[in-house]
Amino acid sequence: MTALPPLTTGRFFGTWHFDPWVTGACVLALAAYLVGVRRVRRHGDPWPAIRVAAFAGLGLGVIVVATMSSLAVYSRVLLWPMALRTTLLLTIVPVGLGLGDPVGLVSSALSPAAAARWQGLLRARPVRLLTFPAVAPLLAVATQFVVFYTGYIGAAERHASVMRLLELQLVVTGCLFALPLLGVEILPVWCTQPVRMTFAAIDGVLDAVPGIAVMTSSGLVAGGYYGTVTRGWGPTRSWDQTIGGGLMLTVAEVVAVPFVAILFLAWIREDAWHAREVDAALDAADARRRATAPADQEPAMDRPWWEEDPGPLGDRAARYGWKRGNAAGPGNAHHE
Repeated sequence: MTALPPLTTGRFFGTWHFDPWVTGACVLALAAYLVGVRRVRRHGDPWPAIRVAAFAGLGLGVIVVATMSSLAVYSRVLLWPMALRTTLLLTIVPVGLGLGDPVGLVSSALSPAAAARWQGLLRARPVRLLTFPAVAPLLAVATQFVVFYTGYIGAAERHASVMRLLELQLVVTGCLFALPLLGVEILPVWCTQPVRMTFAAIDGVLDAVPGIAVMTSSGLVAGGYYGTVTRGWGPTRSWDQTIGGGLMLTVAEVVAVPFVAILFLAWIREDAWHAREVDAALDAADARRRATAPADQEPAMDRPWWEEDPGPLGDRAARYGWKRGNAAGPGNAHHE
């Protein structure tokens, strides 16, 4: 292994290495996404620029940082850059990709027949199982324990192909949780926005477990590799491990808060959309009623919902003098 100079602030921001495989994958993903956006807009449907920015910047951009910046270079001799890389690929990248809604983009860009086949694929049992919000967080936690408590890191640092596999595994595992919660194509109907927020909050708690475990472990994590690395600078191995676990914990919890906030805003927008839909339906029904009513007939007055309710509220109103179909109220009914 080539010896690395001490990691200073300048080297942290200025050290980069080119990875042709990751670069090619990111370029292809961005090109496919932009082609899909172009097709959707040609159909006359809008596709917000903020989604494109999230997919390209917060998604693919963070992939570039995690795989080609000083984090990738110095993870060969320090644990904390590897811990930070792992957390970025597992948490932030999937959120950025999910905000771009690539699953919904595919559905909107395809022809009706192809979109139907795509929807059938999304409803396949293996996909539904892996993307179920109670399964994906457990996969993410298990992945982190496998990475840090086996020889996975050592094999990845020694072999570039294993490192590519590890990076892909982290991104895919994170996307299994983030993409369904941020999209509308995969989850079952009962998984409404409040349910999604609950799963996101549970995930935030679970995400803290690997970081705490690494930070407080009495033995060396990935000691089979980092225990053999020789360097005459930087933190001790135990302090390096504490920093790494702290970064894992901090980044995961920092991401969890805006993630829940994003779902809460989606809940508000969904309620507003349903309210507009109901208002439009009521206005249309009122217009039809007025159009078919005789010109000399007064329009019927809409009654309070609780008066017409067939359940306990309507029964209670009747006990106090309200009659279903009588808008006059108690004590005001016409007597024969």
